[in-house]
Amino acid sequence: MAAWIRLPGLTNGTLWAEDGGIFLRQAMDSRFLNGVMDPYDGYLHLLPRLLAHLALRTGPLEAYAERISWLSCACVGLVGVAVFFLSRPYVSRLGGRLLLAVIPALLPIGPLEVLGNTANLHWYMLWLVPWLLIHPARTLAFNGGLAALAFVAASTEIQTVLFVPLVVLAVRTHRQWGGSVGLLLGLAMQFITYASFPRSVSKDAVPWDLGMVLIGWLTQGGMSNIESSASSVGVAWTYFGGALLIIPVALLLTPVVAGAAKGRETLLAVVAFVGVSAALWFAAQVFNNRPFMAYSSFTDEEWLKFDFLRYAAAPAMFALGALAIAMGGFRWSQETQGIPGTIASTRRVLRWEIICSTVLITILAFGYFPPTSARADGPSWEEQITGGRAACAADPRLAEVPAFVAPRGWGLGRVAISCNRLRTNDNERR
Repeated sequence: MAAWIRLPGLTNGTLWAEDGGIFLRQAMDSRFLNGVMDPYDGYLHLLPRLLAHLALRTGPLEAYAERISWLSCACVGLVGVAVFFLSRPYVSRLGGRLLLAVIPALLPIGPLEVLGNTANLHWYMLWLVPWLLIHPARTLAFNGGLAALAFVAASTEIQTVLFVPLVVLAVRTHRQWGGSVGLLLGLAMQFITYASFPRSVSKDAVPWDLGMVLIGWLTQGGMSNIESSASSVGVAWTYFGGALLIIPVALLLTPVVAGAAKGRETLLAVVAFVGVSAALWFAAQVFNNRPFMAYSSFTDEEWLKFDFLRYAAAPAMFALGALAIAMGGFRWSQETQGIPGTIASTRRVLRWEIICSTVLITILAFGYFPPTSARADGPSWEEQITGGRAACAADPRLAEVPAFVAPRGWGLGRVAISCNRLRTNDNERR
């Protein structure tokens, strides 16, 4: 509910990109659940395709965009609930687990593009996967549930391969096997798909260098947590240049110092979260490097056009997650969990806990209501379908009507709706 409320204007009533141009098209052209393992641009997108089928067949077409938005927000909420539960053996502090749980729904950059649509649910799968792999499951049913969730996550987001080292760690320490099996099976299918249907390469891709990757990570994955206006970040760079990066660097170093004060295991967990944040941005920039991502060579005029990208969502989440881990503490040795005194309660440790929790809560609170959303201005899906239904009723010879999705100008933004479907209100195959 908190995620849904955050979305401004017509965001909840507008379809975004692949939600209409790819996933809805496929759902309308097939029977229920057919094609859910079809490739698109080199990858599988299992969860979005499942939700497209579900949303299409559970209500009138006019409300399809709202159902997609609601289902997407519900998935983000369920990810948070799952992380809260799965992290309990390792994060003993209730406050730390609560913060880990709410970060996906309250991520400051979320409403700009990634929150409330299925096309970007894959970023949130990355938040869930590490906990699926390390949670100590002792029963066959629990392992089966973890395997199913990990398979859905890996079949939705190929970058879950980043967490394969946790498979080795979980197996060596006898934590569980379900999540590992599900992840590896899903990744195997992803890489077979990638080899069979290669991802397209942008014609305007440019060479990357370490400088643009570092600047991109710190501005996109760091500054997006602190300043919700991308234009303000661009303007600030024209005044302060690279000195602006002191702010995101401080945001990343704070949990590292706090983790060091709390002990080796917490420090390693915090460093891992920061490392994952950096790795996810590195992958995004290397595979998608376009002229508008060449930050190390930007002129002042280009900085004034700076904008946040969807690729910043996952790095930003893990950067904030480091603060939550530093606040709640982390213990890999489960036998010490819940025993008073296992986490040193010195004044220094308490002070760092207060600092980390205050910084994180402040970021989430001030970033709750975004200045805008990429689809806040529509086009309204309900109005288009209502108008299309009227047009089909008025002209028996009309075969189909167009409906458009955001963003405007996207290559597959025009969705053809059959008049047979609109005249009969039938959401089964025609």
